[in-house]
Amino acid sequence: MEVKGKKGTPRRYDDAFKEGAVRLVTEQGRPSKDVAQELGICTDTLRSWLKAAGFNAGQTDRQNRDAQRAKELEAEVRALRRQIAEKNEVIDVLKKSVGILSKP
Repeated sequence: MEVKGKKGTPRRYDDAFKEGAVRLVTEQGRPSKDVAQELGICTDTLRSWLKAAGFNAGQTDRQNRDAQRAKELEAEVRALRRQIAEKNEVIDVLKKSVGILSKP
């Protein structure tokens, strides 16, 4: 929902505001819907600014989601590798203790 100025005319935004909104989507990887809501502007308005800046809003949102998913998966892989290393250490300790206990 776009904020209306006096007498129902659409509100005007300066170029710095528009560029900042576009940067929030393109550089910070935030969804255009969330950025528009946070800034109090219409999603279509932000999409038109993205288009004017040479970006495809739908494609940018998809790339942002894909990048976020990739980060999540990388974090999960790191956590799983850490768990495997810890379990391998426990297995090694158990093997050594079994060897010690089984000696006559």
